[in-house]
Amino acid sequence: MENPYGKILRLAILSPVGILGVGFLFLGSAGIFLYGLLIAYRPNLIFQWQSWVYPLIFLSIASILISFSLLSIRRGAIKFINEVKNKEKDLQKYAINDDIDIINEESSEFGINSRDIEILKMIWDSGGFIPILKQQIFDSPFSMDEAIISLAKLAILEYIHISNEKMKLNITITPQGLDALELPKITFTSLVPWDISLMIIKANLLYREGNYDKVILSVYNTLERAFKAHLIPSIDNYREKWNENIKKKFGNDEKSIKLYEWAGIKTIASLNALWNFYKKEANIGRKWEGLIDREVKYLEEGRRLIDKMIDTIADTRSKYAHNKPGTKYVKDAYRLLKLTEIVIGVLFEDLKNRIMEN
Repeated sequence: MENPYGKILRLAILSPVGILGVGFLFLGSAGIFLYGLLIAYRPNLIFQWQSWVYPLIFLSIASILISFSLLSIRRGAIKFINEVKNKEKDLQKYAINDDIDIINEESSEFGINSRDIEILKMIWDSGGFIPILKQQIFDSPFSMDEAIISLAKLAILEYIHISNEKMKLNITITPQGLDALELPKITFTSLVPWDISLMIIKANLLYREGNYDKVILSVYNTLERAFKAHLIPSIDNYREKWNENIKKKFGNDEKSIKLYEWAGIKTIASLNALWNFYKKEANIGRKWEGLIDREVKYLEEGRRLIDKMIDTIADTRSKYAHNKPGTKYVKDAYRLLKLTEIVIGVLFEDLKNRIMEN
């Protein structure tokens, strides 16, 4: 792997000022080389300062120009980090202060999506060095503003850590960020509505403030809202569109209709597998084990499954609501917070993508 400092030096050299510096470096080096050859034939030239002073001047100018280019890169890195920090503050302010009930769901900029995963990959590839990362962003299909939004979100959700110390300007990926890189399919998608994304960000901020009991209530409220306000209507919409496609494509061919229905049932089957995972990791009871473990055969049964999930979430939320706050919740809060991010991401990716495709 190429040394990152070598990459940064190459960026400095390839800048307009750096190219000019390289030009002077070439002239100065060539002058010194020719001067050395002439001295071999005419030793008395060593005492004629006019012959070697100009190459040294060229080398000095080259050194100044390349140093200036490196300094410009550093100033650009500082400015970039400050822009990310400012955007992070803006997102936190929106998550805490805005009324989620009046936010336009179609204009979401929150939630970890495919663009954010690509930014994470760029951080990994660049070693976290800001100048290299900026160059990768310039070469990518994303704008700098989009990249700054992604970096701010990743910082809020503690997927990355941004250092702005004087001698250390870089970005490091946290263990959570590494998990997102290894399992990109279970992170947020851009289809997650604005209100749900804001609730997730607010839960993360509560965790960072040490309000662990409120985090637990918040993530269950988030899941309940996601199911009731978005996912159950999505299933109804999905079923309606699916039935329309069946009629258009197969008419009265019952055998084909049955096969086509089984293709659609994969949506609910994935919900079934996801709920098994969530139930096991969150340890929120086995009340509906018989329903959950049984093979899901019809879309209507999938609707009932989600209803039962909401009931279980409400029961657990109620249990925590009657307990006194305290740091004893810290482990449960963190586990449920990250699990909720996973659950929300998979549910919306699976359901909404299938609805859009059909």
